[in-house]
This record gives sequence, C-alpha cells and structure tokens, in this order.
Amino acid sequence: MRQTILAVLSLSAIAALLTGCGGDMVLLNSKGPVAQGQSDLMMTAIYLMLLVVIPSVVMALWFGWKYRASNKDADYKPTWAHSTAIEIVVWGIPVIIIGILAWLTWWGSHKYDPYRPLESDKAPVNIQVIAEQFKWIFIYPDLNIATVNEIRFPEKTPVALKITSNFTMNSFFIPALGGQIYAMAGMQTHLNLLADNTSPAEGYRGFSSNYSGYGFSQMRFRAHSVTDAQFAEWVSAVQSGNGTSVNPVAVQKTVLDQAEFATLRDGNRSQKQIDAMVRNARTDLEKKLAETALKEGPYKTQPHPVTYYSSVEPGLFESVIHNYMSNYHGADHSAPVEAAASDAVAHDEAAASEAHVAVEHATASQGE
Repeated sequence: MRQTILAVLSLSAIAALLTGCGGDMVLLNSKGPVAQGQSDLMMTAIYLMLLVVIPSVVMALWFGWKYRASNKDADYKPTWAHSTAIEIVVWGIPVIIIGILAWLTWWGSHKYDPYRPLESDKAPVNIQVIAEQFKWIFIYPDLNIATVNEIRFPEKTPVALKITSNFTMNSFFIPALGGQIYAMAGMQTHLNLLADNTSPAEGYRGFSSNYSGYGFSQMRFRAHSVTDAQFAEWVSAVQSGNGTSVNPVAVQKTVLDQAEFATLRDGNRSQKQIDAMVRNARTDLEKKLAETALKEGPYKTQPHPVTYYSSVEPGLFESVIHNYMSNYHGADHSAPVEAAASDAVAHDEAAASEAHVAVEHATASQGE
C-alpha cells in the first residue's frame, strides 16, 4: 500500500513539473473564437471524464486501505454477491457521461466545422494555401500578391483558407487560432479562422503537424494579425515591390508564375542519398530520378526565408490541384490556368459594367 501511494505521489509530482516547464500552453490560451470553442470543448470533456477517474482512483486507494489484512475491524461478508446501488452507480454514471460527450461531439462538429463560414459584418480575407516541399505558399487571389512562410490578415476579420498540397499529404496548423486540417495533393480543403486581437510582434506560430519527409521540421511559418490600417499598408508595400519596408528580413520578388513556383521545391534527400543515386543509376528511369534529385539538391536544414511576390500568375492555385487530377485522367493541366484567367477578365468586365450602370442610375436620379 505504501508503494502504491508513493507511486501515485511521484507521478503527480512529475506531471506538475512537466506542466510548469511546458511554457505557453497555446491550446489553453486561444486567440480566436474557433480555437477558444475547441479549447472549451476539450476542457468540458476532460472535466466530465474526471467525474469517473477521480472517484475511481480515490476508491481504489480507500478500499485498499480499509480492507488491508491488518484491519480487523473491517466488515467481512464472504457471501456478498450483489448490490443494486453499486450497479446503478458503476453503469449509470458512465452511460450518462458518454451520452453527454456524444451530444457535445455532434454539436461541436457542426458548430466548429472548418468549412463553415464565420459570422461577421466584415468580408473575409481569401487566402489560397499550398503545402510545398518543404515550405508554405500563400496566395491572396483578390489582392494579386503571394507570400512564402508568412501570412497577414486584419484582426476581427474572418480568414477563409483554401488548402492543397504540391507533394505528399500534409497538415496546416495555427494552434492559437484553430485546429489542424489536412493538405492533400489533387484535393482542396477549407478552413475558416478569426483572430480576436492583434498578434505579438513575432506573430502566431504555424507549422505542419503531419510528417512529410526529411525537411518536415522546416515547414514553419508565422501568422500576423494586424490592424486594418497595418494590413492595408502591408498590401500596398508588397504590391509596389517594397514589402521589406514592413518586414526588413523578408525577400521581395516580382511575380510568382509557373517558372518561379518550380524553383520553390526543395530536395527531399540527403546529400549522401543523392550521391548514391547518381553513382548507382543504371536504367534510364534511375538516371532521370538521379538527375531530378541532383537538380533539387539536398533537403534544407533551415526554413525558407519569408518571401513576398508583388503579383501572381492567375490560376496558379487551381493548376496545382488540376496537375494531379490530369495525371489521373490524362487531361491537359494548363486548362485551369487559362480558365481562371478568363474568369478574372470576365469578373473585371462585369464589375465595370455594374459600375457604369450605377453611375447612369445616379445621374438619372440627380436629373429628376
């Protein structure tokens, strides 16, 4: 019995020590309504389960102490076999808790569905996310700019993310703002987030939570929640090719097109592996693979620097998705780029037409 008590106390002390050394427990320190709701659900589930765990631990210790061999005053009932009260407690309480957890799961799955748009009086900031090997590429289709390993958005404004991958399956995660969601080649997932306030100067931590190769540990980025004025200033600076005025450590470039996009892929092998592939290549396929590996180079040991692009080739995000679908269906993957460009032109023409009609209507109203 003494050993059991010492073991429990030791485990409790270790748990408390690890909790104290854990730093910022971001899942319990949420910065947005989605993350806060998910955190509340998690803590509610834990509290409900503790209603079973704590009494079970207490009774296990108490029974062991009460019915120890040296306690001659304990009740001795060798013919005891059933207790209705005990049956009700040990079966009824867990069933009730499981029922509550089932309802919470159903309710929370709909309430915090990542595909569900967030209610707000502000229009969302649309961002297309591409998990590249091994970095994150963010495209702002409405603003015609792009970034690598950094996103910025206004506080108290919904952020609508469309996510895909240009290599293996990955996972997009900003713990302070919401749960993770998978990024898969040839597919598109959605995530809606919102920050209640501006972020610290270093931004919120974002990373890949799904192992995807040697350079997986370098798939880190920063998410900055800023004021409306700061966001407008940053967008204007990036569009004019002066993004470094906002972030001096960033790299400013001109256009993110297919050619530039191809250069963003890092190698996924070590230098020793590449040398072995080149040395042992015999067949045409092996030589081609070795040539590709040699061109990509070894995987990076540091994250890709934050990079800004003042413009983006139309339909780039769609072409990444369609590229994998065309490999399956045997189609031409250049089609979505042309289609997206046509859609953009049609959208601009429609907007211009609507503006012209509005001006004519206003003029007629003034004349009346």
